[in-house]
Amino acid sequence: MSTPLPLDPQITSRIIPTKALNFHILEAGYTPSHDRPLILLLHGFPELAFSWRKVIPHLAEAGYYVVAPDQRGFGRTTGWDTRPFHEVDLTTFSLTSFVRDMVILVHALGYRSVRCVVGHDLGAVTAAMCALVRPDLFQSLVLLSHPFNGSPSLPFDTATPETSNSTSRNAEAGGGAESAAGDHVHEELAALGRKHYKWYYSTPPANDDMTHPPGGLHDFLRGYFHLKSGSWSGNTPHQLQGWTASELVKLPYYYVMPLDATMPQAVSKHMEQEPETEVQTCRTWLTDDDLAVYVAEYERTGFQGGLNWYRVRTAANSQYTNDFDVYAGRKIDVPCAFVSGKLDWGIYQEPEALKKMQDGRVCSDFRSLKLVDGVGHWAPQESPGPVVATILELATGL
Repeated sequence: MSTPLPLDPQITSRIIPTKALNFHILEAGYTPSHDRPLILLLHGFPELAFSWRKVIPHLAEAGYYVVAPDQRGFGRTTGWDTRPFHEVDLTTFSLTSFVRDMVILVHALGYRSVRCVVGHDLGAVTAAMCALVRPDLFQSLVLLSHPFNGSPSLPFDTATPETSNSTSRNAEAGGGAESAAGDHVHEELAALGRKHYKWYYSTPPANDDMTHPPGGLHDFLRGYFHLKSGSWSGNTPHQLQGWTASELVKLPYYYVMPLDATMPQAVSKHMEQEPETEVQTCRTWLTDDDLAVYVAEYERTGFQGGLNWYRVRTAANSQYTNDFDVYAGRKIDVPCAFVSGKLDWGIYQEPEALKKMQDGRVCSDFRSLKLVDGVGHWAPQESPGPVVATILELATGL
């Protein structure tokens, strides 16, 4: 039997069996008549539904039914492919698989619409895809830390002989810088003694490196959460000029790592210089009791379920993301907003992504942007108030 989670009395934890997965959810505001609009909260990596614990009660008090699931590969949700690295079927971690999970969960909850789907970090990928693929079901969208960078760019007008060698002239707007860059940026990073964390996360040793770090899982996760937060003075995020090695090396080690380091080693390199008084500020929003939840869950499950998400998106031959091509050129048409910490480097990982959301290139109805002073990557935990306010402003304005 799973250990009870330290939750606000308003929040209930339960398992919902479905044809896709056995979802573990946290919920508040449930009514048997389903008369409250549904808000769906999707966590990032290395997080859990528990990461929304400070947001859920406030949304429920505002009159919503609020549900935060452990996503495929995470926490207490089961039924996903847990086979070893070289045996797992990565097609079960495709972008449309994540949307299917949420559609099935929403129906299991007894709803035919979601007033607002909210995604943080890796969960923003799922949330954006939900809004892109099923705007009839997911009525509005709030993203945190990970802007939507557009639907795929496909070779265009290649059937005409005189234009076949200049396909970029009429390419569809959107598409990620990562996929467009090819492998050369990684070779250039290596020459500078660095490597990108997403590609490290896609390697066989990453799970064991992170599950069994030399200093223990508690110290690793404490450092990881601290460094990516507003509590670390080393975060000075700004817009990058492009997806190039010379620009990417400006990112901290938790994003662009030392070439020969594991992620725990990369975190340790920054933490070695960090005074304990600075680390203590992190405990004001992530107590040791809260951190113990993450430690216990990842000790039990390991990180491979979440790492499989990165494997799919960084696969060299794109075989696991080809399903996304169906939506080439499509914009997100539902009302959307973006909220994050002003000290969050995640906003700028993909150059111009946030700007493309704002100026209409990838979202046709962008309503608001809020960047919170003094807050880093973990806005739902560091500063839940502005997150709640942004969600409510969008959801109630429909």
